[in-house]
Amino acid sequence: MIRSVRDLCSAGRKLSSLVAIVVAALMGNTVVVGQDVDPATLKGIGGKWYVSSAEPATYYYKDGARYLDLFSYHSKDSNKDGISNVIIHHDGTSLIVDSQGYPNHPTAIFPNSGNPNQILVQKFQFRFPLEPKLSDRITRLPMGPIGMASNGVVFFNPFEAGGMNAVEGYSEVWLDSCCGHPQQHGVYHYHKYPVCVKSPFRDDGKQHSPVIGLAFDGFPVYGPYEGDGVFARDLAGEQALDVCNGHSDPERGYHYHVTPGRFPYVIGGYHGEIEPANFRGPQRLGYGAIEDNSSGESRLPQVIASVTPGNAVAGKKHQLVIQLDPTKASRRPVPDGQPDWVQIGPFEATNIARDGNRITCDVDIPADVAVGVLMDCHIEFPNDGRRMVFKANEIFRVTVDSDP
Repeated sequence: MIRSVRDLCSAGRKLSSLVAIVVAALMGNTVVVGQDVDPATLKGIGGKWYVSSAEPATYYYKDGARYLDLFSYHSKDSNKDGISNVIIHHDGTSLIVDSQGYPNHPTAIFPNSGNPNQILVQKFQFRFPLEPKLSDRITRLPMGPIGMASNGVVFFNPFEAGGMNAVEGYSEVWLDSCCGHPQQHGVYHYHKYPVCVKSPFRDDGKQHSPVIGLAFDGFPVYGPYEGDGVFARDLAGEQALDVCNGHSDPERGYHYHVTPGRFPYVIGGYHGEIEPANFRGPQRLGYGAIEDNSSGESRLPQVIASVTPGNAVAGKKHQLVIQLDPTKASRRPVPDGQPDWVQIGPFEATNIARDGNRITCDVDIPADVAVGVLMDCHIEFPNDGRRMVFKANEIFRVTVDSDP
């Protein structure tokens, strides 16, 4: 029985680069996932979308002057059921994505003390307009899926089931270090920028971020950067993000940006005409952007007091020290033993040891990870019942400098 994706991801990650190279070689195709492709080998299917003439078909999104393969990296079978995470096809008006909604990155083991649900494979089909159109009014975000990351996992709006801000304030819910958790039907989803959605395009903060997903109006969702060291959330004047977290530029047209640490985190409403087929059951969508209703301080136990160093260099192995503060535990005390899992952003810790309230561990940080964005940390303790989990938000960052 599969309890989480962590074991599958650990094994798959070691082979992923080799597999991509071998597949390309067997196909006799010089195109490498994430790199530029000769436009002469592509056929336009509408808007910024293109498909390869070679089989199997590969879909590309025209991002400025580049044609980017957004999905091949994520199409592997993460839960080993013989079905790819995402399967792409199209008709005359839409890019159609069949998705299992199953994360292809490490997650917490659910259920746990922070969440009673488990991650289940889904059977989603989403339709994204090939030629998205701006609307003269903003459509309000529904509860449930509002868009899809490029790995097939869905975005939710920032609110929990009771309609309050799920990301911060007294209604904060327990999200794992990859910024996700499952709801009661087993749908794993993101409420904020999912730092673990690795794409083939490194987000090193030196230029405009890559596409990380699509909203249900068909407009792309980009990472947090607008340019070299500039977060899109900090733009002012004509280029400032609107209430939907979107803006336009000459290369990309209208598009959204995620905004780490700032509401609405992913998108705040649909500025384009929505595709009704993406909403399950009867939906009566209102109009207008959502508004932040966070209040007070988080009620989640702040047991993780610090992570040292708080900055670490990409492409190197680091030893980290996690300091615990057991006085911050709420209903149940911190277990006496050693945690069997430590995760910081997408990084799985090894060589975990505990001495009192001091945990040491090693993290091997790949050279191609996103940099400059604060990541979360969570730790897990084995338990006869639900696993005990603790979480700290925005406590660690990856840099490109040798002296962070």
